[in-house]
Amino acid sequence: MKRAFTLVELLIVMAILLIIGAGLFYAFRTIFRQSTTQALVAKQEQDVQFITSTLVNELSTVGFGIDRSRLQVLNNGTNLSDVGNAVIAINGSQIAFLSLATRQEESAGCWGVTDAGGNLATQARDYLFRPCTSASWGLPNDTSKVVCLDPITKQDITSSCRNALAFFVGSNIYPADFVTRYYLDSSPTASKLCASGTLTLFKRVGSDTPQPLVDCVGAFRVRYITNQGYADSVSDINSLVGIRLCMLLQVGGRQSVQSNIENFTDSCGGSIVIPNEWRYYRWAKVEVDIPLRNIR
Repeated sequence: MKRAFTLVELLIVMAILLIIGAGLFYAFRTIFRQSTTQALVAKQEQDVQFITSTLVNELSTVGFGIDRSRLQVLNNGTNLSDVGNAVIAINGSQIAFLSLATRQEESAGCWGVTDAGGNLATQARDYLFRPCTSASWGLPNDTSKVVCLDPITKQDITSSCRNALAFFVGSNIYPADFVTRYYLDSSPTASKLCASGTLTLFKRVGSDTPQPLVDCVGAFRVRYITNQGYADSVSDINSLVGIRLCMLLQVGGRQSVQSNIENFTDSCGGSIVIPNEWRYYRWAKVEVDIPLRNIR
């Protein structure tokens, strides 16, 4: 005769099943959290690469379409609001520069070559040499939407715009609407995932509303590169060959253990003070040289 299970045996089996189920649930939760964290970190590392490439592309356009009279430098310590008669100014964690390629509008950053009659004689190209439209440029009779430079001297010859390099400005005011600024906001970053003391990097073009680019920025520096090396000031723009971009960006959320943080090198002006709290986060250090080919 078959014997039925006793209540004690059933309770023991249920307890074993509960223990096994709890173990499986904990293991699944751990794996899920780890995969989510790894996916988040991977995405944020891609974001760092995207922000870096965006900054490099835009900073490399310093001087694009700018006439010779404005190709001068405002040195460290000057008021960046004075940019307009100078092509670039760096002041600590801020940079301001002139370029016709940084506005997010159709035909922004486009240029072409005019003939002796003031007609656009070539296919219009943008600053990355991709084809772009030139239907609304107004040439040859209307030069209000372009800035024309002499190909050799880079002097402004917009009034005639013949045998010239023509750069599209549209309805914007030149040069005031083409002053681009990158700066760290003075208030702490709004994201709760960011380490204490980090800031938000902003971009502002002309008098447009500032746009946040990236949160959780630990440090942002830009330095001049001259034919003598890295410097915080430049006495002669002819000695300026590029700029050095330096950033420290948080990657991922807070960790349970501390880790080392790679500090800036001398080419970025030396190391920064790193709060102990920051060691509970992962960081991406960016140091890259950007040649300035449009100031020659």
